[in-house]
Amino acid sequence: MAELNEDVLYEILSHADIQSVFQLCQVKKTLCHQHDYLFKQIYQRFYHETDMDVFKTDDMTWFQLLKLCYQLSRLLILLPSLKNDTMKELYTRTQLSLYDEQIKVLPPEMGQLIHLQYLSLSDNQLRVLPQEIGQLSALKKLALSHNKLSVLPPEIGQLRALKTLNLSSNKLSVLPPEIGQLNHLKYLDLSNNQLTALPPEIGQLHALQHLYLQYNPLSAFPPEMSQLRHLEELYVSRNQLSVLPQEMSKRSDLQILIFK
Repeated sequence: MAELNEDVLYEILSHADIQSVFQLCQVKKTLCHQHDYLFKQIYQRFYHETDMDVFKTDDMTWFQLLKLCYQLSRLLILLPSLKNDTMKELYTRTQLSLYDEQIKVLPPEMGQLIHLQYLSLSDNQLRVLPQEIGQLSALKKLALSHNKLSVLPPEIGQLRALKTLNLSSNKLSVLPPEIGQLNHLKYLDLSNNQLTALPPEIGQLHALQHLYLQYNPLSAFPPEMSQLRHLEELYVSRNQLSVLPQEMSKRSDLQILIFK
């Protein structure tokens, strides 16, 4: 086998999908006849961490392992506050705070941090979230307050383990209907946004206990709000609401209601 050319290796690393890599391997077939061997060589040449079991599972191909390591290495470059992490440390993190990092764009590679349970991105300059945010399936607490978010991706609904979601002090004018898929959500802070209405799907948040809606131009609630049977706190001050849904206003189990 011919010695691997470094330029070719970097070219392979720059490809994001397996089809392109395989096409490239066919073009460079004089270098290697077995793709797995090529990927192993790339891994060993560019990534020298010995505990590969942290990354590789039985159903993970060498290409997937290589792609994962490439994306993790990009995260370490794109987010300077993580520069002291190894790829192993980054990949196995369960908590990550990127508070006040002046982040304008969240790298899609964040979706590889599948072990995260707590993620703080508050006090940044985010306008959108990548759809890969939905890959953080273990996430239980997500803090996004004090950004510039005007929309949320539908993939937010894939965070089924989420219990706390703080979206206060953004520029949200609408919520995706997928918000109703957050079956375990207990705390939702939407205060100080630009919401004029709530989607009917908000009534599907049956575990919700604390809901903060103050400082929004809301003029009415959807009738489905009355389905929030476990709601204990509802903050709705500084809105344009005149009345609550009749069924909700009669609920004796709504322990705290601030309505000014």
